[in-house]
Amino acid sequence: MSNSKQFYSDGLVNIERLLNGQDYYEIPVLQRNYVWSKDNIKNLMTDIKESMDEDLTQDYFIGSMVFSEGKDRKIVVDGQQRITTLSLIFAVAVARFKEDEDTDYIGLYSSYLYKKTPDDDGVIQSMNRLKHHDRDNHFFTELISNNAIGTSVTTSQTNMVTARETIEDELSSFKEDHELKRFMNYLAKRVHIVSMVTSDLNMAFRIFETLNDRGAKLQPEDLLKNMLLRNLSDGSYDQVAKSWDNFINVLTSDNGKLLVPTSTFLKHYVMSKGDMVQKAKLYKWFDDLTQLPAENQIKLLGYELNTNEGINAFISELEEEAKIYAKALSGNFEESIDNCIALGVKQVLIMVLASKKLDETKRKKVFTLMESLIFSYVITASRFNVVEKSLFKIAGKIRSADAKPALFDEAIEDIEALILEKKEQALTALVEFKMKKSDRKKAKYILSKLGESLDDIDHSGFTIEHIMPEEKSAGWKHVKESAEDYEALVSSIGNLTLINPSGNSSLKNKDFDSKRQVYSNQTMLTKTIVESVYTGTKNTKHDKAIKAFNYDRVSGAWNKREIERRAKALRDLAEHIWFKF
Repeated sequence: MSNSKQFYSDGLVNIERLLNGQDYYEIPVLQRNYVWSKDNIKNLMTDIKESMDEDLTQDYFIGSMVFSEGKDRKIVVDGQQRITTLSLIFAVAVARFKEDEDTDYIGLYSSYLYKKTPDDDGVIQSMNRLKHHDRDNHFFTELISNNAIGTSVTTSQTNMVTARETIEDELSSFKEDHELKRFMNYLAKRVHIVSMVTSDLNMAFRIFETLNDRGAKLQPEDLLKNMLLRNLSDGSYDQVAKSWDNFINVLTSDNGKLLVPTSTFLKHYVMSKGDMVQKAKLYKWFDDLTQLPAENQIKLLGYELNTNEGINAFISELEEEAKIYAKALSGNFEESIDNCIALGVKQVLIMVLASKKLDETKRKKVFTLMESLIFSYVITASRFNVVEKSLFKIAGKIRSADAKPALFDEAIEDIEALILEKKEQALTALVEFKMKKSDRKKAKYILSKLGESLDDIDHSGFTIEHIMPEEKSAGWKHVKESAEDYEALVSSIGNLTLINPSGNSSLKNKDFDSKRQVYSNQTMLTKTIVESVYTGTKNTKHDKAIKAFNYDRVSGAWNKREIERRAKALRDLAEHIWFKF
């Protein structure tokens, strides 16, 4: 009985109960700093998004948290990084709802951050759900209250600001209010932790150390490894375990950090074989596979997982394909794939794995089409998870094209059909594109791709130039639009170009006539603004691109009409680049 008083578990607790129940929490001063990086936050939010997109009704587990009972609050012994990040996610969501004046959702999620409660004298006080120690608590309170914050003075404060900015970027992918509400509801209702509580702080730290030493839970890849070892029929466990570790090491950087969650790689590997699987159900997929007859296992996976020979061959292939996957993930693989990775779309790696046996010409065809498909999803801010349902079937055809060449042509037709489905929406989105701070990478990719089609010059070292400057100067008094309309014009695709860094710094907010002189010495994308250009050849790929662009230089002032005219010309060039097969 004494042990039950010292330690108990609340069991599986969803985030609603964690942050909107009866409990309040405190980060003790002896805890380390808040240290989560952009990658930590992006991985957490991406995994939750993917789980939600796979199945809105499935639960998602983000590990255990260890607390010690305090006077008024539970002391956070293990879980500081996650509970702080979760609080910041709800704070950013509340800020979005305030912009929309959505009082219902402001009230709903504000209570995850702070709650009105009477003190001993009956005076109503606002009490934070999560309290940081004295050095950081005021700063954290201002941050989650969406108030102005001063300069950060501790490592935790600096990281909290970065975390909030990262969360803002991640939630900006939800363009519509209903998408954000759907995500926040899933986060609150379907994301869970295991809550473990002690009455003694020292015991809480002992539990924390035990969990970290022995592992709090097994991931799908750990279960799969154990299953394979279980299926061995002799004493070759050590060799198979070593081979498995070699496979894991391929996906691990020099500093010991995973390049990508192993479960993500395994999901993409299975999809490249032509089957769909959710990350949460990876182990079940493989376990079910071992229950099938040998010929069915070989048809689906290529190996029989009930024999030593099949298990060894399977792990050897995992290691081989992990090397391809890691190289492609590094961004130094092949131009079209590198572009897709730079845009943050890892699903393209499914096709990289599926294409490994194709000759170079066919691989290039697949990769080029995949870049067009991904461009159409990125420019329209569509969720690429949707197309996964078609992608795995196409990958299966490509994987099998070595034995059945006709399947390659079918796969190409399938990809082209997916691209054409998004064509008009994508081209309209390009014309209407307005570059926000979080869109600079996207805008740089689009402009570079457009520019390189005209002259084949590498634009990667160039910077984005606003033709009509962001800050309206004396030379732009002829532009009569309101401040809001001016800002929209400035960020429009038709007002953006690329310029070498020295040229950009010299221009700043100069008038258009001054900019003309610099533009005439730039690459085709920018030179065409002020000069009529010709290649001196006929019917080359650059001639065809310039003809598709069909843009006449500006003869007068740069204004709204010229921005819209150039946007339409860029649309025609985009159609030539991404949608002509």
